[in-house]
Amino acid sequence: MFPKINLKFLIITALFANSVIADKAKIYRNCLKPGQFVLTFDDGPNPETTPIALDVLKKYNIKGTFFINAHNWSDLENDPTAIETVKKTYAAGHDIGSHTYNHKDLFEAIEERSMKENVDDMTDKIEEIIGVKPAYFRPPCGNGAYNESDPHKREMSEMIQEYLGERGYNIIMWGTDTMDWQYKEDVDSVIATMNEQLADPNVSPKTHSFITLMHDVYPSTVNIVLPTVIEYVQSLGYEFVPLSECIGVSPYQSISNDKENQNNLNNGESNTTDENNKNKSAGETNTNNSTPTSNNTNSTSPITNSSTKSTVSTNKEGDNTSNAITIHSSIILSVAITIISLILN
Repeated sequence: MFPKINLKFLIITALFANSVIADKAKIYRNCLKPGQFVLTFDDGPNPETTPIALDVLKKYNIKGTFFINAHNWSDLENDPTAIETVKKTYAAGHDIGSHTYNHKDLFEAIEERSMKENVDDMTDKIEEIIGVKPAYFRPPCGNGAYNESDPHKREMSEMIQEYLGERGYNIIMWGTDTMDWQYKEDVDSVIATMNEQLADPNVSPKTHSFITLMHDVYPSTVNIVLPTVIEYVQSLGYEFVPLSECIGVSPYQSISNDKENQNNLNNGESNTTDENNKNKSAGETNTNNSTPTSNNTNSTSPITNSSTKSTVSTNKEGDNTSNAITIHSSIILSVAITIISLILN
């Protein structure tokens, strides 16, 4: 005979355990150590411009991270030159991350039930090309990684972070933006935009680090903006490092980073910049939509876990690749129901 137990307490405990089990993707906007600076590039590959970016990075001995799409400025399904560009980027020692299959805003992907296509299929495509599964993910427009005030967007962000976390991803945001998609050859405006963070009197290489955002798909970026930004950042005293050194996380799920960096990762939440700093949403570009994404100002405070649980529909046909979060929820709730049934009986 079971002793008398508070059923309400039991149910709450089960639901709490459910929220703990589903690991959310960690979100990074800066580095573990001050003085470090990381170059990241979105929207490629572009077989015409990405190789130029690689040459510039080689000249300055810098390793960058390239967040790529399968369908955007090129076609990784049907264009051998685009595939070769990704292989060349990887062979040069740069990191390859996912930026979704179709450069799809993940809020829209949830509504359209295309998370599997844009997340899982892109993971498979990258692994198919370079032989390893990526661990870095940058959501187009940053949606899914902001501190949202709107309840619906906040709920969708929770869903996105859980979906990506269950698939071994870390979300890579940025602490300063170049807005190169908007300013093109106007490097003075690019530097002025970066200086909204870098020129703050409370910011210096002794206290701060940065991940910045560019787009390797524009001739103006790879030929003009990129070398200018590199030399300007170096003049401020920052050191360019690979993203893996910056955050202490391997760029690929099958490769382990050094123990010290792994410990720094596993013992804490994502790193954040000064609470007063504000990040702009990147002007993400998609050849299927020529209208630039509008700016969006968001706090860089850490995104905290929530006990709210939701599942993400992966595709219209209900693909067998199910969301692991849903499985976890079912297991926990089933256990809770079984225990309650035993008690009541």
